[in-house]
Amino acid sequence: MTRPLLLAWLVISGATLASQAQSCMGGPPELTVDETFGQVGSPSSLSNRTRYQFTTLTCPLDGQYALADHVDGTCYDNLWHAVPQDHTPGDSRGLMMIVNGSQGAGEVYTQPATGLCSQTTYEFSLWGINLLRPGICTNPLLPNLTLRVEAADGTVLQSIDFGSIPQSRTPSWQRFSTLFTTPNSTQGVVIKLINNQGDDGCGNDMAIDDVQVRQCTSCPPSPVFVPDAFTPNNDGTNDVLRVFTTNVASFTMTVFDRWGSPLFYTNTTDRFWDGMHSGQPCEPGSYSWLLSYQQVGADPNNTPIVQRGQVMLTR
Repeated sequence: MTRPLLLAWLVISGATLASQAQSCMGGPPELTVDETFGQVGSPSSLSNRTRYQFTTLTCPLDGQYALADHVDGTCYDNLWHAVPQDHTPGDSRGLMMIVNGSQGAGEVYTQPATGLCSQTTYEFSLWGINLLRPGICTNPLLPNLTLRVEAADGTVLQSIDFGSIPQSRTPSWQRFSTLFTTPNSTQGVVIKLINNQGDDGCGNDMAIDDVQVRQCTSCPPSPVFVPDAFTPNNDGTNDVLRVFTTNVASFTMTVFDRWGSPLFYTNTTDRFWDGMHSGQPCEPGSYSWLLSYQQVGADPNNTPIVQRGQVMLTR
C-alpha cells in the first residue's frame, strides 16, 4: 500500500525552516483555529479542503480519508494500530481524520486563512499517530510533513518542516507544533500541509486530530484610527470627524447616510468631516464610513486596505 497524510493551518514570510516543537510562551494564548473534526452524527465538512477522497469505510483505501471515532486494528491484516478513540479531551464519540496515503508527494490539507493580524506570531499545532505498527514492513514509509503558507496567488511565503511521524509500539498521540510570523500584509493567505513521502511501498498512514492555531503576540497598532463619535456644535472640542493615520498613502474616505447615499468624501488625511452636507447640518445619529488606503512599505504590490465602520454624530 502507498499512502501520504495530512493537515495544516497558518501564515508567514519567506524561507524553509525546520520545526523544533516550538510553542507559545507565557500565559494561555488566544485560540484562533480549533479543528476537532466534530462528533459522530455531526462531522466537520472538509469539502475542498483535501485532495483525498472521502469514504465511509472503516479502513480507507489508498488515496482515501475517513472521519471516525476509532481505528479498526484489523485493517489490512492487522497492519494498523487499533486506536480506541480520538484525541480531543472530554468529547463524546469525537472524530479524527484517518488518511491512507496515495503514491506521490503533495498537499493533503488546505485551509484559507483570513482575519490574521500582520507582523504577529502564531503557533500551529496538531496531534498525530503513525498508524503502521512497527516490525511488520521491511522498509516502512513514514509520513513526512511540511507546513506551507502561500499568498492568494500561490507565492510561497514560508515553509516549515515537521519531519517524519515516527512509528510507536503502542498507539500514542504525539504533538507537532511550530511558530510562524505573519507578513506585513495579510491580504488572504492559504495554509497547506504537504506530505513529502511519495514512494510506493508499505506505510505512510496516519490519524490526525485537534488542529489548532493560537495567537502568541498582540496585534500591532492599526495605522488608521477613526473615533466612534464626534460633536459638531462649534464649542471648539471634537467638532470634526478626524482620522488619525501613521505611514499611510493614497488615502480616501467616504461618509454615508443610513440609506447609503454619500455625504462627504476626501482623498487627503488633512480634510475632516464637519457634520455638514450641502451647506446644511446633518441630523444626529449613526453614519457609516468607508476608508481605502495603502500602508507605506507594507505591501510591495501596493494593495489597498479597506476598512468600514460607523460614527455617532451628536449635537
